[in-house]
Amino acid sequence: MLSCRALRSTLLLKVSLLVCVAAIAIHLGGLPLIDTDEGRNAEVAREMAETNDYVVPRLNTVPYLDKPIVYFAAQAALMEVLGPTELAARLPAYFFTLATAALIFWFARRRIGEEEAWVAAIAYLAMPLTMAFARVVIFDSTLAFFIAVAIVAFHEAIELRDRRWTALAWAAIGFGVLTKGPVAIAVPLLVALPYAIWRKAAPMLWSVAGLMIFAAVVTPWVWAISRVVPDFLYYVLVTETVARLTSEEMMRSGPPWYFLPYFVAGAAPWTVAVVANWRDWSRRDGRSVFLLLWVLVPLVFFSLSESKRAQYILPVMPAVALLVALSWQTFRPRAAAVAMALFGAVLLVGPSLPQFSRIKPAALVEPARSASRGYGLVFLAGGAVALASRDRRTAFLSLALPVVAMPAIGGPFLYALSERRSQRSFVAELAPHLSAQTEVIGVEMFTGSLAFYLQRPIILVTADASELTSNYIVRRYQRFSGQPGVPVKPLPWFAQSLERCCDPRIYLVRDDDPHHQDHLESRGARLLATGTHYFAYAYSGPQRRRSP
Repeated sequence: MLSCRALRSTLLLKVSLLVCVAAIAIHLGGLPLIDTDEGRNAEVAREMAETNDYVVPRLNTVPYLDKPIVYFAAQAALMEVLGPTELAARLPAYFFTLATAALIFWFARRRIGEEEAWVAAIAYLAMPLTMAFARVVIFDSTLAFFIAVAIVAFHEAIELRDRRWTALAWAAIGFGVLTKGPVAIAVPLLVALPYAIWRKAAPMLWSVAGLMIFAAVVTPWVWAISRVVPDFLYYVLVTETVARLTSEEMMRSGPPWYFLPYFVAGAAPWTVAVVANWRDWSRRDGRSVFLLLWVLVPLVFFSLSESKRAQYILPVMPAVALLVALSWQTFRPRAAAVAMALFGAVLLVGPSLPQFSRIKPAALVEPARSASRGYGLVFLAGGAVALASRDRRTAFLSLALPVVAMPAIGGPFLYALSERRSQRSFVAELAPHLSAQTEVIGVEMFTGSLAFYLQRPIILVTADASELTSNYIVRRYQRFSGQPGVPVKPLPWFAQSLERCCDPRIYLVRDDDPHHQDHLESRGARLLATGTHYFAYAYSGPQRRRSP
């Protein structure tokens, strides 16, 4: 039986977990979708929901095969219910983040302890990297969930010598592949294999049933899309996987230590706490070995890859949270508290420095100053309370809650930043001038958020289709730009379109493109609206000469 004090402590942790869940959702549907990733991914899902085609993802009606189907389908299903809104677009990332926290809770309670389970779930949600990508229309929170399920299932298969867990692991890998490709195979196996060898249970990573389940998960969609797009498998296996990992072709390269600062800051303050408490969790049994492999192997794997982006290491965050739980009984928060307080002090002082006023654009200076001071205050207070507290639960929550408060405190700054990188306001200016018959033509410009808020295809006039930010479409530009009815046109089409009369058109050009601006104005086009990066011109064709 739990004592009254233990019950009160558990209740405090339960309430705090609910606070974390609610705090991460603040402004989830209020911020505009930003380009490039959010706008593009949301637009692919919007087109999927509109056409009810849950086989071929499309961007601006053109097949978009840079990512598989699961995340797009999750967004599209929600848009069928909630409409094409920011909330519907962001909810899958949020839900999968909560699902990962629930998995961590289950595993910690099973393998570490009851109270430790609540600690692990809170620690996971109270990480800057976890919180950030729970609120962004991107695939990595979904991928992190399936990778975590696979890794945990492999652990259980190894420890229990039960291949039913192996089958579950391969099912999760299958859904991970349908979320972001073969990386979902590599990471769980690279983590589990050395642990299985150490535990003399390497055969537990394979089973006929597991491979059959994997094939049953992956094959139907691969078969269906290959019937529509015959070169799909070549593109996925050669271009999107091999080239991404072994070359700089995707232009996302970085030094070998690229992920280190993202790991330290992205899992803060728990990275500091884990290092400070290493003597406690490192003395435990094979759990510490397993969790260290879960941290180190993906970090090394992605560091050796030529493609690097901060969110790639999101699958590492559950292991950090579980290491915090593993050291809970002797948890010492002093180092993490000092680090948080010092960081808070830096954020408080930062807005007073002259360099802060040089933030561009100038419209972001005041919101950034306000956010920095707000963050600084809560971090300084959280660190101070954790440092002064003699109760590890109070200290732990003093470290966690300031992190999850970031969306609420930084709301005005996040909104101002999102507005700068979204076309929602620009489309709102255009809306009164649009009818069902109005053609919207982007002259060497296209953004996903623009298409999402317009809720219609944009005729893209382009030299190479790079504006669509799709490696698949760029490599097939000649094919798509020559197809009738496809809204991707070669550059000469722009001059030809100006000769047509007299259908209403809106031309969109970049604000740093004076050549096309001058061309439109010389033909009598009227400036209709200005956005943060684009101009819109109204034009209906050449002026008709009056008969004498």
